[in-house]
Amino acid sequence: MKFSLMARYFFACAFFFFGFSPAARAELEYYGFPSPSKAEARPSVKPADPVLVKKNAQAVALRAKELEKRRQAQRKSISNLLSRYNRKLSKRMALDYAEYILQASEKFQQDPFVVAAMIVNESSARHDAVSKGGDYGLMQVRWRVHRRSITKKYPHIRDAKDILDPEYNVLIGTEILARYHASAEDLKGGLLRYSAGNRKLADRIFAVLRGLQDSYHEHLRTL
Repeated sequence: MKFSLMARYFFACAFFFFGFSPAARAELEYYGFPSPSKAEARPSVKPADPVLVKKNAQAVALRAKELEKRRQAQRKSISNLLSRYNRKLSKRMALDYAEYILQASEKFQQDPFVVAAMIVNESSARHDAVSKGGDYGLMQVRWRVHRRSITKKYPHIRDAKDILDPEYNVLIGTEILARYHASAEDLKGGLLRYSAGNRKLADRIFAVLRGLQDSYHEHLRTL
């Protein structure tokens, strides 16, 4: 009896793979296999509405255009600010610095206007600025305090002179600000930690920040 059942199962499988003749379909149904003709059909996928697809694509394009417009206004506002504080800075270099600020701010989720305001107050937008206390570059990064964490994350930076590079100085300084900002109650608390408690510096940064925001809205209207 067991042999008969095994034989029937074998032939049912054979019919399943080699053509589904009427006899094979009957055999499959007898032993509980669904007949291909009676098998549940897959639900059909409804084609996308071309009008809706077009509208969505247009909305995405408009959003991308608006974001780029805002970024251009930010870049112009920041580059103009840097040029006012450092008259020796070429227009090309000011735009490059502004781009470094935008990229670092995006990476560490900080307000680029805050970073720009810090730079003009910390170093007057001079990439080679070095304080008596050992603070370096655009954002006056404190090498003696952050040396270990900097060299660990950026192995190619080996000494303080390496962080005079504008792009890396902005990147490192913005990361330090983000860390201080996250551990403080608010932005002012983060700025105070960055500047070792210099309240006057923090107040000047907020004053510059307000001017930058006004400049940004003016540029935005002209684009």
